[in-house]
Amino acid sequence: MPINPDIKDFRLAHLFRDLDRDVLTHIARHATWREFNAGETLFAKGDTGKYFFLVKSGAVKLFLLSEDGEEHIMELIGREQLFAEAVMFMGGSYPVSAAALEQTRLIAFDARFFASLLRDNSGLCLTLLAAMSRQMHTLVAEIDRLTLQSSTRRLAQYLLAQLARKENSTWVVPLPASKQNIASLLDIRPETLSRILARLADDGLIAVHADSIAILQPALLDQVL
Repeated sequence: MPINPDIKDFRLAHLFRDLDRDVLTHIARHATWREFNAGETLFAKGDTGKYFFLVKSGAVKLFLLSEDGEEHIMELIGREQLFAEAVMFMGGSYPVSAAALEQTRLIAFDARFFASLLRDNSGLCLTLLAAMSRQMHTLVAEIDRLTLQSSTRRLAQYLLAQLARKENSTWVVPLPASKQNIASLLDIRPETLSRILARLADDGLIAVHADSIAILQPALLDQVL
């Protein structure tokens, strides 16, 4: 496996989507492939923010630990998602910890190098500002989903957002993490999540499997309150 990625490996990520080939090639020379085993730490809160990342396979959790050691998951990062990109603007250290949920392969981008590109190219700054603004609107909608909607509605919308493939007229959602981690992400108690899944299954809207959830009636699931 080459040390440096090719531009085709990352150009469709939201931050790079509108950049020209020459800029992307320059960025690729300063990026590297990384692999992590399940449970392995990428970085800890307070570590110097040297890199930001793009997940190519596997999944990563961003989390904080309370004073008594209780873990609170802030975000689950799946395939083709960027994370920690704010470090290139903020400098300093990572505000959260990150660990692989499973065998994970990702691209690490040099944050200091990327920041130097921005300082020397105002046009590039404007292009990235537009890309990050679009992403911000997406995140605002996500916050609204998490804070204003009921637990069942949040779960239903999460499942519909994760639809990945269609198999024999059934929509299947591969679970990117354990149900406990998903409960933490959606701010739902694990036992509450289990009850909601059971109720949706009893209603014939979904079928729950060990590593996936089949959505049997997407239109009705979208109407769940």
